[in-house]
Amino acid sequence: MDSNATDIALAGALAEIGDLGQGTLASLQIHKKGLTRGKVGSQTTYDDDFVHTLIWTGFHYQALVKRSHKKLHVLWASGTFVTDLLQATRQLGHEEVTVQDAASAIQEINEGFIKIMAGTDPEDLEGGAPAPPPREEWDATGEPLLRKPVWEPLKVDGHIVKGTKVYIGDSAESGIPQGTVYIDGVKLGEKILAPAPNGYWTPKQKAKTVVKDLIRAKLPCGLYVRYCLSPANLLVIKVGAEASEHSRAGGIQIDPEAIRSLFKIAA
Repeated sequence: MDSNATDIALAGALAEIGDLGQGTLASLQIHKKGLTRGKVGSQTTYDDDFVHTLIWTGFHYQALVKRSHKKLHVLWASGTFVTDLLQATRQLGHEEVTVQDAASAIQEINEGFIKIMAGTDPEDLEGGAPAPPPREEWDATGEPLLRKPVWEPLKVDGHIVKGTKVYIGDSAESGIPQGTVYIDGVKLGEKILAPAPNGYWTPKQKAKTVVKDLIRAKLPCGLYVRYCLSPANLLVIKVGAEASEHSRAGGIQIDPEAIRSLFKIAA
């Protein structure tokens, strides 16, 4: 087998996902990468749960964004969307939130969706979207330099596996081993097998940022997840029919809203 992934066995399993536009099931038992915070030498990792999760992968990220854009406008037209967002934000302890915060959050998310749907957002690398061309920089003599891309789709025997990407950048600079695979999907359900030893990181956020998080949670894009797959953190992976059986045996509770969003995306 020829693959750009470090773990050939993992690449072979993911190759079963294939290139079906409607995607497929993947059942994973994985240690989440988590967030590392603190000064060098005394850093602490948070949010690194050990979980069993069921995702639907293989669709194009733009399909998720289009569905999210449509639902955002339905919510926006409801007449109570801003009021509901203000109430929810205040319940989270941000009494300072304003109508302007909510309106700006809605507008910025909407504009972000439009850029992705138009293919003009340079940060849109998820779900198989093409990477932007290398960016030009300039050396001391004024000659242009090309910055090489750090991601490419997972390839197995010349076949591109949708919903995945492989790190090909500088490991010394990023700390990410070359050949590490990331998989994107819609999370259908998850069971925590062992909670993060150090708990969960709670960042200080402005009111508008909290509003944006609340908005995304109401949209299909709020179901989007990305997992890092490597021998160090991946215990089990099953795809297709085996994934369904594996998740049922593990007691995964399926999120009904995720199913509704999923089939609207797949359609």
